[in-house]
Amino acid sequence: MGASKKIFMQDREEEFFVNSKTKSFNPFEFISDKFVNEIEDYENGNRDALETAILMRKDYDRLEIQMNLRKTWIEENKRSIENEASKYPEGYKNYKVSVQTRTTFNFKNIEAWKSLENAKKEFEEKSKMAKKIVQKGGLNVDINGEEIPLPEINVSSFIKFDKIKKNDF
Repeated sequence: MGASKKIFMQDREEEFFVNSKTKSFNPFEFISDKFVNEIEDYENGNRDALETAILMRKDYDRLEIQMNLRKTWIEENKRSIENEASKYPEGYKNYKVSVQTRTTFNFKNIEAWKSLENAKKEFEEKSKMAKKIVQKGGLNVDINGEEIPLPEINVSSFIKFDKIKKNDF
């Protein structure tokens, strides 16, 4: 991050100093700066990757709660927002706001659909079992000698964060 990071942080400190005089504070800039500083601490060897990831995960969890609170508020106030937005057909503060609708279909009440869904699940299980048998050196055929199509396998990895309950340690 080098020199450009230092210039960025100097500008931000000056901005913060000016804003602190006017009692203005931008939490989004604070969160952005915190993220940059955590990465810098890691890159400079002041904090290990796991500690950095845990700090970021805690922030992520808090931000997710805040995002969900905002989504809920917007959903609960949809009508008022729509009414006010209708006064601004060209948009308001760089946003064109409108209520959209979406139609979804649910087939779970149809017996034929349930039968097809069960057949699909049975086929998937049969195909998974055939894949396991082939991996152990067997053939992918059923009792009638018919070939069982094998599924494609995609493997991905991710970091999972499970919160430990206080009583667990």
